[in-house]
Amino acid sequence: MTQKVFIEADDTVTLTCSRCNKTRVMDVSRFKGHTRARVRCSCGHIERIQLEKRRQYRKATDLRGTYKTIPTNNSPPDSGVMAVVNISRNGVRMKFKDPVFFKIGDRINIRFNLDDKNMSLVERDVIVQNIKPPYVGAKFHRPHEMDNVIGFYLFK
Repeated sequence: MTQKVFIEADDTVTLTCSRCNKTRVMDVSRFKGHTRARVRCSCGHIERIQLEKRRQYRKATDLRGTYKTIPTNNSPPDSGVMAVVNISRNGVRMKFKDPVFFKIGDRINIRFNLDDKNMSLVERDVIVQNIKPPYVGAKFHRPHEMDNVIGFYLFK
């Protein structure tokens, strides 16, 4: 079985052997550019690992919502519908049915309900980070009181 491990800022991961349960911190800088590797434990067991470069856990979702652009300079306002396809503490990945004309760095306001028991409303400003139509990745503009709601949602 493949073990998913998250790469820390210093290019290390924490590994736990599935045979002997020994835990160690390992430098994975030599695996740059690879997403999978095999490592040997001191007990001799070879462990398959999947290297995950994300800083935060992302939860797959299908949450319908709306967006409004925050006009800058002479850009006209735009609005429409979208779906949040994954969410983390830092941001969201959205899918748009209709073509959008965002640029990296644009700010948009998104509004959607989580599918938790309270149907918690999330309304946040986000900054566009990447565009791969029909998907747009964005980070939350600044910390917000909803961070706790999103945090609980991610780990339920």
